[in-house]
Formats: sequence, structure tokens, C-alpha cells
Amino acid sequence: MDTDYNQGLKTINEKKSSDQPVEEKKRRKKCHGNRKVQRFRKKCRARGMKPHKIERKIKKRFGDSRTNQPTSIINNKDSIDHRGETIITLNQHIEKTSIKRKREPVRSLSQFSISQPVPKKVKKKQNLIQTSVPHLDKVYRVASYLKRIPRLLIQTLGRQLDHPIKTKSEHKFIYSRLKLLDQQFCLNIHQSLWQSYFDLGYERHQWPDYFYKITKTNELPLCEKFVQDYLTHIQQQLEQCATQLNLQATTGPETLTMTLLDHHLKECISSQQKRFTRKIHHQLKRFKDAIHEKRLHHILFDNNLTSDQKEAINRLIHLRETELQIRKELLLFEQRILSKLLPVSFDQLDSLIASDFYTPALEDQYSLNYKLKRSKILQETKRTWLDILMESYNVKMKECNRQYQELLTQLELDISNHQDHHHDARVLCRTVHAYIKHRTIQIKKDTFQEMASFHGKLTRRRQRSKKAKQKIGVSPEVILNVNDHSLAMIGHEYLSRHGNYIRPNRTALRSYKEREKIVQEQHEIMMNRMKLRLPEKCHINAKSNIFKQFSERLLACLMFYYMNPLPFIEHVRAQRDLQTMKLIRRKLKKSQLLLRETDKGGNLYVAHVNEFEEKAVEYRMKTGAYEELSSSPIEEILNRVTRLLNDLHLKTKQISLQQYKKMIPSRLTVELAYMYYNPKTHKNPITLRPIMNTIHAATTGISRFLDQSIRPLFDKHAQPRPIIDGGHLLRQLEQYVRNGHLKPTTLFCTADITNLYTMLPQDEPLKILEEFLREYHYEKVQGISIQVILQLAHIVLKETAFVDGNKFYRQIIGGA
Repeated sequence: MDTDYNQGLKTINEKKSSDQPVEEKKRRKKCHGNRKVQRFRKKCRARGMKPHKIERKIKKRFGDSRTNQPTSIINNKDSIDHRGETIITLNQHIEKTSIKRKREPVRSLSQFSISQPVPKKVKKKQNLIQTSVPHLDKVYRVASYLKRIPRLLIQTLGRQLDHPIKTKSEHKFIYSRLKLLDQQFCLNIHQSLWQSYFDLGYERHQWPDYFYKITKTNELPLCEKFVQDYLTHIQQQLEQCATQLNLQATTGPETLTMTLLDHHLKECISSQQKRFTRKIHHQLKRFKDAIHEKRLHHILFDNNLTSDQKEAINRLIHLRETELQIRKELLLFEQRILSKLLPVSFDQLDSLIASDFYTPALEDQYSLNYKLKRSKILQETKRTWLDILMESYNVKMKECNRQYQELLTQLELDISNHQDHHHDARVLCRTVHAYIKHRTIQIKKDTFQEMASFHGKLTRRRQRSKKAKQKIGVSPEVILNVNDHSLAMIGHEYLSRHGNYIRPNRTALRSYKEREKIVQEQHEIMMNRMKLRLPEKCHINAKSNIFKQFSERLLACLMFYYMNPLPFIEHVRAQRDLQTMKLIRRKLKKSQLLLRETDKGGNLYVAHVNEFEEKAVEYRMKTGAYEELSSSPIEEILNRVTRLLNDLHLKTKQISLQQYKKMIPSRLTVELAYMYYNPKTHKNPITLRPIMNTIHAATTGISRFLDQSIRPLFDKHAQPRPIIDGGHLLRQLEQYVRNGHLKPTTLFCTADITNLYTMLPQDEPLKILEEFLREYHYEKVQGISIQVILQLAHIVLKETAFVDGNKFYRQIIGGA
């Protein structure tokens, strides 16, 4: 472009020197236009939209500024830079020949005027600085949800109003009124913020340092006058906005009730502007903290401190800031882990163990096992690197903290030696502690504020980057043991979201009547459960006034949480997640795939139904603990359980009525148990862990009653208690170290028993149970004899039947 400009200058000079025109055609670079518009046009074409609809959408989304851009640039140049006529005509000539945006041309020293335009990069920096200064003409900025497609907002408001908004006039009226009410809402919050600024500054006769930069003065009266002028301007805009709202209310459609409409619109605005209100609250808190820090600084440094003491305080602050900076880097790194966007140094390992080093010729089970093994090795290696890096951060922070504590101790000794009174020394030390603590809290607040924006930036960067999605991270990811690439493209990102992902409330996508119905159903379920439990546990009558008040408050809470509108971003996210979930379900059903949670690790596993069936058959044949039945045994089991409990309660009176009610199964809710399998992906080859769901089985009541009765006795006499999980093991080890038992010669032994529950004979546990009760002299447990307890345990073990697929089985060895 610079060569074109110089060539143009040369041509004009030659035209001046000679009468013969010199025309030199030079090949120009191809103009690619606006890349953002091109990407948007490409997406619209992929959706099958027609050209005129695409252009209409582009005009609505990006406006007409892109077509008038060259003209506006020339006008800006004319208004800012008053140059000679030759240069202005030359610029106009270049703009006519090419509408492409040009860089600032290189000119000779004779062509420079006194008032030179600022280069574009410097202009951009100046604009960024000016946006932080509150201009009186730009108090209100249009919210992001109003810049989106208004169709979703109209649909949401239609659900809240319980009135279908169909006509275009209603659409336009509601959307314009929403804009005005949003402006009024933001102006009110701005007014309260600046009024708080004025009250605090006027009361304490002090302003923060950054506020002096905003007002461009160091005098208190001028600062107060600036804030008063700003408040006056906001009040004028509020009055103008109220006038527009009153005028618009007179021209509204007759089908809409204005008071009800305004109420729902204000509710919608308050839910959409939560981020804005949080931001304003943070600004006010920052203002208060800055005034408090300034007051502490004056109190501290106005004392008779020596130069060495002042230097020591500054070094203390520097050490604390260094430690917090290291902690900030650690938090940024943690945000990268959560966003699944690791640093480049971690991703370089993927090229070391590259997938193209060896790729099987056929896409079969062998190739899938190879890919799974490679990803597992990469993930484990990156996790090891991660542990080393985390440990280095901890070592740095401990070193900074050690230096800080040593210097603080020296400063306290120095202050106590230089002060005449012991009380003055203590007060001064307390002031030093308070000042450093306040600075530390402020840095932490700024750090956590930065974390939220940094996490959002990383998430958006990952969404846009295809390479980042293909990298293997350290977080648990879904294991796709299938050759279906379309499922990998659609569901990998969604299914890899683990427990910290909060899914939006999808009930907000339903109509008002549907949500009201859901609320009534949930309220009825909760109240029925309370009616059963409250009289038994708390001895409260279901017809009392307290119970009625609780019912009304519960209904009000449910109505609030179900009817409260979602913010626009959450609404879009809920729709996107719902569509993705439906698409994954259709894909799983069409390809006959099963989605299961893994036994350890917390991630998901997808494989073909045939793979699960083959491994389940192999497991049943290996253990030999199950026999196949020809028909469903539910009626037979239910009759046996009911007959046993009736005999024990009615005939022999060996169990009470309360115990009978706890154990008796209900014919309305009883179901046959079913078995499903969770894959053990941490083992090679991958095996299955069988899990039997017996929540609504006929023997569940008896099993639960025996567990509540006998477990406390076992925990009382079994010492040491068995280890439940990894956390319990760590607590036991810490206690073991505190007791002084851990020595260099201590050995830890572990044992793994394969298929423990299907290896135990069913008669042996009954003998062990009887021996345990008799040894500790428990002839009766809750009024029930040992023989009755053994009868109940016997029926729980013997009557364990379940369904797996389309077949019925009974367990003949072990227990569920």
C-alpha cells in the first residue's frame, strides 16, 4: 500500500512537470472485505438461507456502517487534519480507486504539516483511556441482551404474560418499551452510585486517587462540583426517559394491560441486568476501600517513623505482593485446567506421542484400543507434570511467607526499641498489621475479579479453536469406544463436562401453564412426604396452623424459583444444551450405543450394546452365581415376603405393628430389581462392575430395617473400623502419624479380592451373624429374637432376583 501511495505521488509530480499524462497500472492486492461479515454469511449459507434473507440479516446485525466506511474516514481526516489541497485530493483519489482500508502513507518532510494526525494505534489507546472516564453524553450504554435477536425475548415475555404476542405492532411496542425501561433502570442505579460517591466524599472530605484522575483536578471543591454536575445530568436524562415512557403508554395496543406489562418487563430487566448491578456494587465497594486505605496510609506514615522503618514497611508490602502474584499465577493456571486450555508447553507432549506415528490400517477394535491407550498415557503424563508444577508454586509461596514473617518480627522489635512507651509501640504495630492486611485483601479481591473474566476469555477461546478441542487435557473426559466420528464431533464436548458444570433450568423454556403444573405436582409430593414423617418424627399434627403456613411458604418458594425468568445468556445456553442432549440421545438410539458412568474417575463411557452384552455373559459364566429363570418371579417373591411378615406379626406376635409397617412391601410400588454394569476403565482390558438396583424390590424394607438395627452394634464392637474410601484412609493415616506409630520400618499391605460378593456362600453369613450376636450377648435386638432376625436375613439372601435385558435371573451364590 505504501508503494501505491508513493507511486501516486510520483505520478502527480510527473503530471505537474510535463503535459503528457503518465498512466501506470499496477496490480492491486485482492480485497477480502470484512472477515466478520464473511464468516456470518458462510454460516447463513450452511443453514440453507436465501441470499436476500442473508443480506437482510447482515444489515440488521452489522448496520450500514460497513458500506459507508470509506466516506466516514475521509470526513474524519478533513475534520482532524487541515492539510493542503494537494494531499486532500490525493486521499480522495485513493479512496475512489479502492475502498480498502489503507495504512498511514509515508511522506517526505516537506509534506508534513504542523498539526499531524495521531497514528491509528495511538488513537485506539486514547479511545480506551477515554472510555474509563465517565462522559456526560454517554451515561447509558445499551445492554448486550438488547443487541441480540428480539425473538427470544418476545417469546420469554409471552410466557410470563400468559398472552401470545403475535402482531408486529405488539412486537415493536414491547421491544421499544423494554429499551426505555432498561435505560431508566440503568440510570437509577447510576444515580444511586454517584450519590453514594458524593455522600462519602463530602462526609469524609477525601477522594480516592483514581477519582482525581477522572476529574482531572486535585482540589476537593472541584471534585464535588464535578459529581454534582454529573448527578444533574443523570436527573435530566431520567426526566426525559420518564416523559418518553408516558408518551409511549398513550399509543400502546389495547390488547396489552400497561401496568401488568411494565411489571413483567421490569422483572425481566432485573434478571438480565444482574451482572450490571454486581458491577456497580463492586465499584461502590472499591470506592469505600480506596478511602479506607488512604486513611490508613495517612495514619501510618504521619507517625514519627524512621527511614529504615518506612523502607521495612515497603519491603513487607513488596514481599506480600510477590506472594500474592505467585498465588495469582497459580489461580490462572487452575482456571486453564478448568477451561481445558492448558499452556503450550503441556500440549507439546501430544506431538511427542503423535497419533500419526502409527495408525492401524483398519478402524476396528484394535485401533480403538490403541487410541484409548495413547490418550491414557498422555493424560497420566500431563497430570504428573501438573503435580510437579503445583509443588513448585507452593514452595515459592512458602519461601515468600518465611521472609515476610522474619522481616515483620524485625520491624516489631525495631519499633518497640525506638518508641518511648510500650502502648505506642503496640498501637503502631497494630496499624502496620491493619494496613498490610487491607492491601492484601484488596489485591485478593482484584485477583478474584480478574479470574471470572479470565475464565470467560479462555472458554470463548476454546469454543472457537478446533485444535484446542482435539488436545488431550488432564480433566476426566468421555471415553468413546466406538468408530462413530459424528458422535465424537457432537457429544464429546458436552459429555466431558464434569460435576462443576451447572446446567441451566430447562423448565424456563416451557409455557407458564406447564410450569405451574410442575409446581403443583412438586408441592403435592413434598407435602405428602411431610404428612407421613412429621407426625412420626416431630409429633406435629398435619391439620395444625404451622403445617398450613409451611405449605403456603413452600408453594411461594417453588413459584418464585420456577417462574423467575432466566437471563438471556442462560436462556440461550439452556436451549443449546437441550438440543445437544436430544441429538445425543437420537444418535445413541440409532447406533445402538450405551452411555454409562465409569466405576472410578467420574467420567462417562460410550460403547456398543453388543460389547456390554458379551462382557456381561462372560462375567455370569465366570462367577456362576446366577441361574436363568423362565418367567418373572415377582409374584412368588412378594407372596413369600408378605406371608412371612404376616405370620411374624399376626400369628406369633414376634414383631410389633410399627416394625411390620416398616418392612411390608406395597403392591402399588413394588418392582423387580434390575442389573446394570459400570465399566472399569482403569483396568486393562476394560471389565464390568455389576450393580443391582433394589430400591423398589420386595425385600428392600426388610434389608433396610436389619441394616439400621445391626450396623450400630457392629460399629460398636468392630475395632478398628473398616476404611470406607480414600478420604477416610487419609484421615486414618494422619491419626496414625499423630499417634507416633509411623516408622521407617512400617509396611503397608493391600489386597484385591475379585468378585467378593459373588464368592461368599449364602449360608455362611447367617452363621457368622448368629455367632456375632450370641458372643456379645444380644439375645434380642429391638425386641426381636435371634431366630426371627435369621429368618428375615435368610429371605433377603434367598429371594434376590433381577432382570437383565429381556431375561430373568436369580442369585444363588453371595448377595447383592
